[in-house]
Amino acid sequence: MLKGWKTLAFNAALAVLGVLQAADWVDLLGSERAGIAVTVIGIIGAVLRFMTDTPAMKGKSA
Repeated sequence: MLKGWKTLAFNAALAVLGVLQAADWVDLLGSERAGIAVTVIGIIGAVLRFMTDTPAMKGKSA
């Protein structure tokens, strides 16, 4: 079940990173806000990792 999800996730992450890299975040948010935005995104990712207890793309087994 869900075989190949790692390849799909990797390719989706590359596509998203390409779009994010192309954006000029300093122009969009200002120099102070751009740094804060990246920090907040990192903190949210870490918090979400601690809140989950199952591997990616898998639900709890019944």
